[in-house]
Amino acid sequence: MLLNPLPYFQTIKDPRRETKNKLHKLSDILLIVLCAVLSGIEDWVGMEEFAEEKEPWLRRFLELPNGMPSHDTLSDVLGRIDPNAFQEAFLQWVEAALPSLLGEQIYLDDKTLRGSRVGDSTVPLLSAYAAKARWVLGRQAVGEKTNEITAIPNLLSMLDIAGSTVSIDAMGCQKNIAQSIRRCQGRLP
Repeated sequence: MLLNPLPYFQTIKDPRRETKNKLHKLSDILLIVLCAVLSGIEDWVGMEEFAEEKEPWLRRFLELPNGMPSHDTLSDVLGRIDPNAFQEAFLQWVEAALPSLLGEQIYLDDKTLRGSRVGDSTVPLLSAYAAKARWVLGRQAVGEKTNEITAIPNLLSMLDIAGSTVSIDAMGCQKNIAQSIRRCQGRLP
């Protein structure tokens, strides 16, 4: 169960002026967008539709005094907040929810980004996934004309994998990658 992110987002300053047209609480807007994005929604209209569809569930933990915000409101407010303040609040929430990877099973795998085909090329991404937490910990683009072997060390360098077990598919089973995992105090299955 994830921690409630609302207390972490209280530090974000509302960029809107205090007027009678300010109908929605910043915390409600942030949580709607966060829930929608975590559910795979990638556009503002989709986020509005998500909120309307999930309204009974959202009302269990959001006030929503004036109903659901429109996609224009979601877009406008998120476009105005300080991205650094949001990033800091989000990272504090994530670190509180998953303070350590100790004992975690981490899977490294590459997948092609859906809808990324341009001509004959696509955008492959290497992901690190924490199984118990069910979180994607990080992603690394796999360079053109290369494979995940070159991206794995870069992705591992971004993570504190001490005490976790790292699984990789057959292509990643290379001596230098195993040595990188051991240097970072990770374990191999």
